[in-house]
Amino acid sequence: MSIWFLLTLFLASTLIALCYWGAGIVLYPPKMSQLEIFPEQFGLRYEKVSFKTSDGVTLRGWFIRGENSQGRTLLMCHGWGDNKGELLGLTHFLAADFDLFYFDNRSHGESEGHFCTLGFHELKDFDAAMDFLRARKPECLARLGVFGLSMGAAIACVAVPQHPEIKAAVLESPFTDYRQVVRQYTWNHFKLPHFPFVWLTLWMLRLRVGDPNVDDYRPIQHVAQIAPRPILVIGGSADDLMREADVRALYAAASQPKQLWIVPDAGHAECHEIAGLEYETRVANFLNKHL
Repeated sequence: MSIWFLLTLFLASTLIALCYWGAGIVLYPPKMSQLEIFPEQFGLRYEKVSFKTSDGVTLRGWFIRGENSQGRTLLMCHGWGDNKGELLGLTHFLAADFDLFYFDNRSHGESEGHFCTLGFHELKDFDAAMDFLRARKPECLARLGVFGLSMGAAIACVAVPQHPEIKAAVLESPFTDYRQVVRQYTWNHFKLPHFPFVWLTLWMLRLRVGDPNVDDYRPIQHVAQIAPRPILVIGGSADDLMREADVRALYAAASQPKQLWIVPDAGHAECHEIAGLEYETRVANFLNKHL
């Protein structure tokens, strides 16, 4: 064998191995948060719940009754690599005026599951959470809203149109397109171009999940269908993953009624941290108005 053939074989093998590893980053978030935040840390009483998805995955969550909720309920959807506790830490200020239903997506927190698909299979998790409310807490459907962060916001863009019971949604840092966010993450962390690295990584992802459509997932194509229910879209001007331009593009694709708020100097999932009381006031006022 010539040296050039061996070199080509080595480079091709290295590229395939690198892309296999890259697909694993999507499926198994490298900075998976441990469940370390619980309702009792904020003096909140809660009910532990569990329910199954249509494909047999057991999900676990918390249901928190708000003292002044008057039947207003929020379905709370966390981000990639996070869990219900992380989201509670950012949103517990809502517990006074709303019933809050937090749950861990598959392979996150206390839920079962073998891998994460950034929303493709997690749509089943959202549907299962809605089925739980219909079966176990039907009184919550009368004044029901959704709060989604990052992956959770992207899932809500696709899922809410299928659930007419939902009256309003807060979408913080949603991504517009599965392939785009994988491309952006790859560039941010590894400075690798789309071709051949991201292109092959997505191909490898389809093989590992066993579904050729796993990356054919575009929240920007669905967000307009949420109307006529109102949405509040929030982004950070310093977010280098769900960039301001992408958040604005998703907002532009949505139909009225809608509101947009770009928080100056906020990075990814930092809008509450940066804006503080203004964040709490804007989010609570929006939800109080529409639920």
